[in-house]
Amino acid sequence: MKQKTAVLVLLTLVLAIAPLVLAQQPAPNASPGPTVEPSAKPAIAYSEMQKPVPEPVPQPAPEPVPPSKQQQQPEDRQSQQREAQPSASQAQQDAARTLNGIIVKEGERFMLRTPDSVNFQLDDQERAKKYEGTEVRVTGSVDAATHTIHVEKIEPIT
Repeated sequence: MKQKTAVLVLLTLVLAIAPLVLAQQPAPNASPGPTVEPSAKPAIAYSEMQKPVPEPVPQPAPEPVPPSKQQQQPEDRQSQQREAQPSASQAQQDAARTLNGIIVKEGERFMLRTPDSVNFQLDDQERAKKYEGTEVRVTGSVDAATHTIHVEKIEPIT
């Protein structure tokens, strides 16, 4: 019976002390913060180390190249790039090159109209005259300052 009494006293003591041990109390050196309702807390807790990262901004798509520029010969594209950034010597004349287009008459002058609608004056009007309205290949040097071709050869494209 002594044993039953000792177990009963011990059990009563444990039950009396348990709420004190299990109670949540703030730490003695913790600073009191703002009180927040449990329903107002965010679903995810973030630490102070985490920083918001902005969403990446989509870049605009490059402009499509017109079909007439895609079909040009690589030599023509290179020469157009040189014209876009002319040096002092290139501003006067480029080396001989070949351009395709149609011979058209504007006023009293014959011109070469390229597929991308750029007109070049031709310095040899007599040779150009017989190809009016014809698709041709003109070989010569281009004076970028005056947009003139110094014609070496004109031949029809068949």
